[in-house]
Amino acid sequence: MATSIYTRLGIVFKKITGVKDISLMRKNLHKKIGMVVYKKKYTTKDIIEALVRMGIKPGSVVCIHASMKEFYNFQGTAIDLIDAITNYLTQEGTLMMPAMPFRELNCINLNEYVFNPKTDRTAAGYLAETFRTYPNVVRSINTQHSVCAWGKYAKWLTEDHHKGNNCWDEFSPYYRMTQLNGIVINLGMPKFYIGTFDHCVEGILYKEHPYWKQFLSKRQTFHYYDNNGKVCSYSCYIGDIECRTRERRLTKHFNSEIHKQEKISNLLINVFYATPCLKKMLELGRHGITMYYIPSPKKYIF
Repeated sequence: MATSIYTRLGIVFKKITGVKDISLMRKNLHKKIGMVVYKKKYTTKDIIEALVRMGIKPGSVVCIHASMKEFYNFQGTAIDLIDAITNYLTQEGTLMMPAMPFRELNCINLNEYVFNPKTDRTAAGYLAETFRTYPNVVRSINTQHSVCAWGKYAKWLTEDHHKGNNCWDEFSPYYRMTQLNGIVINLGMPKFYIGTFDHCVEGILYKEHPYWKQFLSKRQTFHYYDNNGKVCSYSCYIGDIECRTRERRLTKHFNSEIHKQEKISNLLINVFYATPCLKKMLELGRHGITMYYIPSPKKYIF
């Protein structure tokens, strides 16, 4: 796989500075600055009230991405927050969080690795890892982008994830969420971050256009343990190209029917209404407007 100038510069920077994770370095720096600027404390009650203002209701289907590094003024714990959200949603609602075991597949030997949905920790952050072991949570079988879910639609959302042609097609929890008018909630994530479900665009459009086809060009077999401890396998398409994104390329096309934003103290809360958001992203994607600047769509005709 060819690497871009951005990747090569990153490698040089790491060698010179000794920094192992540039993203983590940025987050730590952002936190240090934020702790000087923001002092106001907040609780689960404040977060729930903000989410209610943004359209979350009892019975909603919600998917949360969170960076708890940004919760430094929060007066509570991860469990407190999960309890508050599930109590508000009620048993008629559904809560999802990402549960991928690795941030990058290239860090493991896929021919030898066996995914264990019951015990493998998630690389999606502290809140997601806490949720993984929460009572009555189920997890999808997918080594790339496993999802955990709780509530009314948890089983339907997760049960067929390993049956799709890719991570984000019609069998995935992220796509199925859009069929339930799901709501994506980002807590403390970057300003223009949309959420993993934005990859449903390539998961669908790869069948329609050469630009999108390159994102899912390689068939890969994955192995996992079933409920009885037996090693099973599934195959799906993955990408073998370098990808870099600027979600601002998409969010500038969104209106209040797709996206809302609030801030509590330092905590940035972004909400995306998954159904109209995916519809808009697919419309943009069919015209060559994408969050990706690598690979660039400029040389393609749409």
